[in-house]
Amino acid sequence: MAVSRALLLLAQALGLAVTEMALLTTDPPWSVIFQGESVTLRCQGPRVHGQQPTAWYHNDKLLEHTETNTYRIQNARYKENGRYECQSPGSTSSNSITLSVSYDLLILQVPSHAVFEGELLLMRCRGWKAGSLAAVRYYRDGTDITKLYTSAEQLSIPQAKTHHSGRYHCSADMHSFLSLKKRESQGLYVSVKELFTSPVLSVDSSTEPLEGSPLNLSCITQLSPYRPHTVLWYLFYGNSTVLRGPTTSSKYQVPTVGLMDTGFYSCEVRTESSSVQKWSPQVPITIKRVPISGVSLEVWPQEGQVMEGQRLVLHCSVAVGTGSISFSWHREGSAEVLGRSRSYEIPSTQQSDNGQYYCMASNGDSPARSLLVKVTVVGVSSLCCSHVRALLLPAALGTLLLGVVVVHVLIAWSRAKRNKAPNAHGSIYTSISCAPREDV
Repeated sequence: MAVSRALLLLAQALGLAVTEMALLTTDPPWSVIFQGESVTLRCQGPRVHGQQPTAWYHNDKLLEHTETNTYRIQNARYKENGRYECQSPGSTSSNSITLSVSYDLLILQVPSHAVFEGELLLMRCRGWKAGSLAAVRYYRDGTDITKLYTSAEQLSIPQAKTHHSGRYHCSADMHSFLSLKKRESQGLYVSVKELFTSPVLSVDSSTEPLEGSPLNLSCITQLSPYRPHTVLWYLFYGNSTVLRGPTTSSKYQVPTVGLMDTGFYSCEVRTESSSVQKWSPQVPITIKRVPISGVSLEVWPQEGQVMEGQRLVLHCSVAVGTGSISFSWHREGSAEVLGRSRSYEIPSTQQSDNGQYYCMASNGDSPARSLLVKVTVVGVSSLCCSHVRALLLPAALGTLLLGVVVVHVLIAWSRAKRNKAPNAHGSIYTSISCAPREDV
């Protein structure tokens, strides 16, 4: 029996479909009866077509099979003391019930079935053969609680809580041979069980999600397998404000989170009548900005070369990052911050503006830095000298070539003079040849 219950609990924890557990009750609903009294046990399970027997167990031994779902104990005796269980067709073994047959004069009768949070807890003090009682008192763990819960001849707690668990007994004055005698019952431990466990709020991803990402929350609790048909309602809170609910869904999603969603989150689980309500501990959730990355720098004029006196503009951009982004401008080798806007402008550049520039971008987390851009300022005097040199160079080359030609002509004339000869008319002719000489 214990093994089957353990398997049922395991299967429910894993979310598997399982056969329903049978429910064993007694009529009258007391765990203690006087000797000679009768009690009927009833085994409630899922309806199954066709006649199938119900199995009954006493102290883990098969008692008998019955064609109906009831088992009758008449004229109870000491041998009927013990633990009872049943198994109806199509169900797993039931909860167990301990029956006690008493031979005392005064007994406290408490429920034979398990009592769960939110349910009625009822008990009564009885004398042998319905003898009249006077001055009935009820005690829990030795403390008199009569005034708190007593109504007529019974003690009634309409919506029991787990702290109502404890050892109960009663006392009363009983008639005995024309006199009253005070008697006390045996003490019995009564346990008020959890209907469902205290919830825990689970964050499916990180408790520090990035801005713009979804936030998935789950409210986790475990319903008792002995109350499988109980309907639970869920509520989700953010900074003590209801975000969703009541709803029968144990999940909640924020599709896109922003910085304003940072705070403390929790959930509540309650029954339909709100007789049982439980809250999870708060979970701090901090929304983080998407970190800055891909910082780039543009410069006008392009290549970073600008004439002295001209305007220079640098622009910083970010590829990835959320939130309010701040910028700062820097020059390599200097601790001075040049500017704090997205663009940095020098209206009239000077030679002193030469250097390597970069920008920093930050959205509150670690700042990111761009690559260096070299800025070169060309001075006006240097530019004029370059133009003069460009104009003088062709003239100088022309003069040099002319000098070479003159020298060559003079050398040729000198050689011709040394080789002069008279002609027939008495004239002297100079011969200049462009052909190369063999003796040279």
